[in-house]
Amino acid sequence: MLKKTFSADLKAVGFDKDELPTEFEGYAAVFNNVDLGGDKIVPGAFAESLAKRYPAGGAGIPVYWNHNLDDPFGNVGKTLEAKEDDHGLRVRASLDTETSWGKQTARLLKEGRVTQMSFSFDVQEGAFVDAEDGVFYELRKLDLFEVSVVPIGMNQATEIVSVKALKEAERTKEEKATRPDVLVEEEI
Repeated sequence: MLKKTFSADLKAVGFDKDELPTEFEGYAAVFNNVDLGGDKIVPGAFAESLAKRYPAGGAGIPVYWNHNLDDPFGNVGKTLEAKEDDHGLRVRASLDTETSWGKQTARLLKEGRVTQMSFSFDVQEGAFVDAEDGVFYELRKLDLFEVSVVPIGMNQATEIVSVKALKEAERTKEEKATRPDVLVEEEI
């Protein structure tokens, strides 16, 4: 199994009771650029794997911290969606903030201390290409196993694009403050 790592802008989508993000979006892979390992992923490389392994719109791909497959706590979440677009493999994922690793990953994303992603794969189809700007290995068809949030990426073009706040806890506090009946029930 091979791994590819990319720089990513993260965007949180939801927050837990400690105001840590529970969801994020980002690019686990970017197309048409040569990474630090000399590989270039072409559009469509993930299409078959997504259709066969993750037919529910790319939902269910394991999300790991830094490809840590040896420790069950390294599995920090799963994708809610994964799809190829013109830029690369875009994922929306949920984090399990009930575990210490998931909580720490959420904290790192929230604070912008990690901004890159990566993925593990097997090459189903690929070839060396001798181009004017050098030789690279073109990844044409990949079997995708997992995506990871990582501190340093192989492909510096990956990005976490959103770590949005849905601040449900704040809304709940505001609702309780405007509903005395709820406050009375809580005090009893």
